[in-house]
Amino acid sequence: MNDEALLANIPEYITLGSAFLKATPAEEGGERLLYMEASNEDPDHQDEVVLQKALEESADYFLRHGNIDLSHYTLLGPKAGIPNHLEYEIGKPIEVSVEGTRTFVKAQLYKGDSAMARNANMVWDSLTKQSPPARWYPSVGGSVLSKSVQIDPATQQRVAVVDKVRWSNLALDRMPVNKTVPEISTIPVGTFTKSLGGFVIAKTLTAGYGTDSAALGGGASLRMQSLYGAPISDYDTFKTAIANALKSRDTTISVNEHPLKTRLIDWAESTGIDGNQAVSWVHRFLFDAAKDLKTKR
Repeated sequence: MNDEALLANIPEYITLGSAFLKATPAEEGGERLLYMEASNEDPDHQDEVVLQKALEESADYFLRHGNIDLSHYTLLGPKAGIPNHLEYEIGKPIEVSVEGTRTFVKAQLYKGDSAMARNANMVWDSLTKQSPPARWYPSVGGSVLSKSVQIDPATQQRVAVVDKVRWSNLALDRMPVNKTVPEISTIPVGTFTKSLGGFVIAKTLTAGYGTDSAALGGGASLRMQSLYGAPISDYDTFKTAIANALKSRDTTISVNEHPLKTRLIDWAESTGIDGNQAVSWVHRFLFDAAKDLKTKR
């Protein structure tokens, strides 16, 4: 079903054809793959910023020598005396892509009967065999080789800026140091969505902060919230607003040469929703729509 056919058949909310359902969480070619925005340049809980060029410069080292584990236990284990710490390793990175101030990673989980595979099985099952899926967040690990203290132009606060690292580890964690990285997904995100022609259906992603336009600064505070009577500050309000926009053939969505996902994100941002939250909620909207369609069949 092409975009225009899809837009012409909007019920209570959008439905997607079977081609989209192929993108639901599943093993690819028998391998279990995870996709994630591993890092960005937002200040973390420790008021530290990792420049993405530092990760990019160390990406080859990470791909050759790095691992995927749980809560950095393979790094912490030797010093902390964690028994069998290597059993917390669950996979390996297979691709890294840096897009501006964000770094994306594609990782492969182990499978089989080994101790490491058992932990990998637990992670995969928590994402694909339960409802709702478990929340896992990425956390970059390694050695800091160079950093300096600078003033954050947005907050005027002092932050430590890391500009050189030896990247050797990426952990799955419940409470990562980075405050804004989205949840790990079993569906391509970021750079890796290109193989889907611009469409992506992902499990729910949460950015962890509100989107009330009154709290936004600069141009974001001037966007079109008045069209909806109140700021779009929660997902249910967003879902209703975007469904109504689709049903009304809002020209900002329907008359556009870009892929539908891109159109929906642009529309969401035009209402005053933060960019990361817009991506998150559009992913969730498309996932909910696909799930509803699958249930009805």
